[in-house]
Amino acid sequence: MKRRIVAALLSVMAAILPLGAQQADSALVCRSEAFHAQQLIAPAVFIGSGVTATYNSWFKDNVNLPVRDYAVNQGFTPTKVDYVTACLPAAAYMGLGWVGVEARHSGIERFAAAVTAAAIQQGIVQTLKYTTSVMRPDGSTPNSFPSSHTSTAFMGAELVRIEYGPWWGLGAYTVATGTALMRIYNNRHWVSDLLGGAGIGILSAQAAYWLLPLERRLLNWETVCVVPGNCALALSIVF
Repeated sequence: MKRRIVAALLSVMAAILPLGAQQADSALVCRSEAFHAQQLIAPAVFIGSGVTATYNSWFKDNVNLPVRDYAVNQGFTPTKVDYVTACLPAAAYMGLGWVGVEARHSGIERFAAAVTAAAIQQGIVQTLKYTTSVMRPDGSTPNSFPSSHTSTAFMGAELVRIEYGPWWGLGAYTVATGTALMRIYNNRHWVSDLLGGAGIGILSAQAAYWLLPLERRLLNWETVCVVPGNCALALSIVF
């Protein structure tokens, strides 16, 4: 029953979301969905560095505290812009296909990947926030590690990179990096929080694509993964 409800909801989304991708041969295997061990390198480095830095006294004294003090001493006026920019890469992930940018998947599959990535990302982030109990730089609450805003932004950026190629990904990652820096300027996070959040975001986006073939089989979707002609070179470079 639950499966039918989910399938029905996603079918409705498919009806109202532009596909943004051409039908492909069912034998085509989208390389963005395949697991490669090297994909774990970047998230492992970020997450490992973030966790290590959180509990390393040298990093605290020589990076976390000096960076926090520098940002505070600049007299920056706190802003809520990072609440918006954190969501921009994910919005671009869905929106670029709607405005005609060639995507590697249909609108319904991009929607499924985005929901899956967000569920994984928030599950990991919220679990760590309330198990590590790291105090925020402003002393407000003990749930600083990892940065949820940073994680959300980097998740969206990685989704954009995978779906549309490295050039669109570069723009999305620029926004994500800006979001992370604003979390420091607003005195809400340590550098170590940003490292952990970035790694979790990247890993969540990749995991969503690894799970996409399973979701396709469970919901009896046709294979709609495509390789846009103008992205073929980008694919060969990235993968």
